[in-house]
Amino acid sequence: MILKGLKRNAIRKNIEAHLGKRQAGSQSISSLKTLAVLIDASQSINIVSLLKLANELGVESERLKVIGYKENQKELDEDEEAAYYGNKSFGVSGVIKSKSLKEFVNEDYDVLINFYEEDLIELNYVAAASKAKFKVGFSTVDNRINDLIIGATTNDTNLFIAELKKYLKILQII
Repeated sequence: MILKGLKRNAIRKNIEAHLGKRQAGSQSISSLKTLAVLIDASQSINIVSLLKLANELGVESERLKVIGYKENQKELDEDEEAAYYGNKSFGVSGVIKSKSLKEFVNEDYDVLINFYEEDLIELNYVAAASKAKFKVGFSTVDNRINDLIIGATTNDTNLFIAELKKYLKILQII
């Protein structure tokens, strides 16, 4: 129990460090080619709607990467580790141990969509640590993480898609 508390404090400090280094704004995105989506896998999210979102933004499905956080996970299979991460993906010092999660965070995506509403530090850490050029999320999450905040819910994906498209056009990203 003490180690879990130490790990959570270390992750919080790492979030603050990443947020301190982050430069806000669309860092010269000429066109949207790569898209990443970070989800809370404990919530029921329609993956087909995420594929629809990528399609509507003009991103090819093979250039879309979706990764989810599972809080109560058992040992993940090798296949599942590529799509999900959990508490065991972080070391006691708050650093990422999972190879697939490190790859996700270090990939230079054009846009990262933080498609979760609950303010969990494991989700916030991955969102803050991501090297994505432009980050989009919901208003219920730490506002310092995202460059664009959309006031919708994960249940109303059509509204989210419409608003996201509108603002990405205004910002001349799509």
